[in-house]
Amino acid sequence: MLLHWPQLSPNQRLSCRRYLSLTLGMVVMALSGSLFSFASFSGDLKARFGFSSSSINLLSAIGDTSMYVGFLIVGPVYDHYGGQWTLIIASVLTFLGYGGMFAAYTQAWGGLSLLMVLYALAGIASTAGYLAALATNMANFSDASSGTVSGVLLAFFGLSASLFSQIKTQLFSGKDELVGPNETFRGTVATQAFLLFLTIVTTSVYIVATIFMVKVRKDTEEESSKVDPAFESSKDTTKDFEIEGILRSSTIVLPANGELNALEYSSPKAAEAKNHLLPSHQDETTKCNPFLTPVEMRPKQVVVSATFWFFVLAQLLQQGFSYINNIDSIVEAVLDHDHPYSPSKAVALTGLHVTLISVGNCAGRLISGIVSDWVIHRFQVSRSIFFLASEVLILVPLAMMSRAVSLPELILNSCLIGATYGATGALFASMTRDFFGVQYYGTNSGLVMVLNGLNPIIANQIYGVFYDRASVANVVTSVLDDRGQQNCFGQACYVTGFRVALVLQIVCVVFAAGLFCVHMRQGRRKATMVIAT
Repeated sequence: MLLHWPQLSPNQRLSCRRYLSLTLGMVVMALSGSLFSFASFSGDLKARFGFSSSSINLLSAIGDTSMYVGFLIVGPVYDHYGGQWTLIIASVLTFLGYGGMFAAYTQAWGGLSLLMVLYALAGIASTAGYLAALATNMANFSDASSGTVSGVLLAFFGLSASLFSQIKTQLFSGKDELVGPNETFRGTVATQAFLLFLTIVTTSVYIVATIFMVKVRKDTEEESSKVDPAFESSKDTTKDFEIEGILRSSTIVLPANGELNALEYSSPKAAEAKNHLLPSHQDETTKCNPFLTPVEMRPKQVVVSATFWFFVLAQLLQQGFSYINNIDSIVEAVLDHDHPYSPSKAVALTGLHVTLISVGNCAGRLISGIVSDWVIHRFQVSRSIFFLASEVLILVPLAMMSRAVSLPELILNSCLIGATYGATGALFASMTRDFFGVQYYGTNSGLVMVLNGLNPIIANQIYGVFYDRASVANVVTSVLDDRGQQNCFGQACYVTGFRVALVLQIVCVVFAAGLFCVHMRQGRRKATMVIAT
């Protein structure tokens, strides 16, 4: 008996392709965050190559920074050659990066310099997969749903750290490995297998996504939605469809000076078509959302706009990264050192806080995307108001960390830091589209993100400097662990660093408020021009 699949209409086929791309985008996003599982195998890298703690921290920073700088490399590739070539680059670089690390770990050769190059390649590959999944799916859905799409995709990106850390812990822990008296292999064989696992899985998924995660052509969708000519019985109906097609193909183009002084339509007949379909100002203002009207800005126009610099500086000064990267030492500092406790308690609490940050990150990305779409559509306000609210909320955990905190308060801080960091990460994607358009989305994203590579370096240095000073100054409250590293206990270990972070975050809030004001003014100007025309 033969199975007969139902015949799908052109619109249904396009919808299937669109949601297949979205599903693959979620998987690609989850894999693109595999770089954040570094902490789960950094100890074995340290043992295998005999690295110091500073060398391991440098290697980690190189990976994080390469993800941000990678936008400048893969952004133009996506703009000029599309998502398929971007994913091809991702698959090649992730194979060279993780595969090279696997080979280097297996043979214990190459040293720190080689691992830095290989980990940087893996970081750029992560950015390529991230951008291809995000930009392709953002283009497949309407402006009104961009927040939801980016929120869903970036929720998986936020969960990736917890996902791969759990895979490493549960499947590649190496805790049962026996070390014989003549054993010369330092580190665990499990980490060797984990690096091979990362190489195979990420490369394979990127290759599959190259084939099936595609941008749905909007002109094809418009062709499929046209009425059969046999049913077009009047000249007026034909004219209506022609005019509707003119409007679909029209976008607002920003003048060369970067200022929106008037609405210009890319099609010469667009203004006439607009007046035909929208005979009254009331109808037009009802259908037009000034904060979602597509404005296509070229990269040269972006870098001289006030919106760009408010956006970049707010992200550069955003604090909280030091909390996420140093949660293990913070937990140890908060624990009561006057009472004996087993090391497993500190490890268990650190794992709990990593999970809270990861889940909060996922929830923040998802909720901010969905809610911002609804609010923009309902109240016609700039999406940057959610960005501003997130930056204000970050002040709460930073203020709490500026004094002595208890373990229950630390749980609240981890939830807030995770959620707000996730929200700003998801809002970045949709705000870049709202501000600068989709035509040069890859390059413009790179311009916005490149300076963010300095954020983890600045944040870690601020925390590290004051932590080390506290360890030296308070010898009574600091001890050497079994690896010979100085661990600090008490509020003096973290209070000063977070007070500095609190001041920087206040400046960040000022820039976020400026961003909101600038975009609101631009939106009102667009709305006024629509009414005037």
